[in-house]
Amino acid sequence: MDHTPTTPHSDKIVFILDCDNTVLDNDGVKSDMDAALKQLLGVERAIRFWEVYEDVREQEGIVDLPKTFELFGAELNDAALLAQVRSTIMDFPFARRLFPDTLPTIAYLHTVGEPVIVSDGDTVYQPRKIEQSGLADAVRGQWVVYAHKEHDLDEVMRRWPADIYVMVVDKARILADCKRLEPGKFVTVHIMQGHYAKETYTPGPDVTYHDIGDVRELDLTNLRQYLA
Repeated sequence: MDHTPTTPHSDKIVFILDCDNTVLDNDGVKSDMDAALKQLLGVERAIRFWEVYEDVREQEGIVDLPKTFELFGAELNDAALLAQVRSTIMDFPFARRLFPDTLPTIAYLHTVGEPVIVSDGDTVYQPRKIEQSGLADAVRGQWVVYAHKEHDLDEVMRRWPADIYVMVVDKARILADCKRLEPGKFVTVHIMQGHYAKETYTPGPDVTYHDIGDVRELDLTNLRQYLA
């Protein structure tokens, strides 16, 4: 398929890419980790690990692996085994779970604007994931992690000044929040990957694509039609 840039255009465009289930198959990562934990811990204790993980996420509002390890370790009461659990999670080969079109799409976006990664999560695990997967290099070091990116749009726009921002995310909720907050700046693109894909929020996304590779089909000459 021809992915010739749909330019020229005079607007500076920053493409804000989410990480989990947008450019990296995080559902697949968790499935792989679960299989490894079941081998290491047995089924019941692996189930308990994910229960603690979900409890922490509900309490903190984000995935917090350091806190999960702390609480699960107190129950496990085996420092050596906990170290193996931590290694299973933190040293996972994330690059193998990049979606096939992720790196070619980021390379294309460099030719028509500036791709950056703005992810959500804790400040230990999420940066490790971005760096070890090769995503940090792919976006030439232009990435940041917030607890909730939609609460930090002003800082994102200060960090990467642009005329138009194309927010590419798998979660319709985040896209709806961005559109309400900055309707004159943000074009919202919903990627239908991962377990949040079928959720709907108002306002709906400007554009919906099946996967990250489809972003190369976005008509960049007509982005202003989506702005308030």
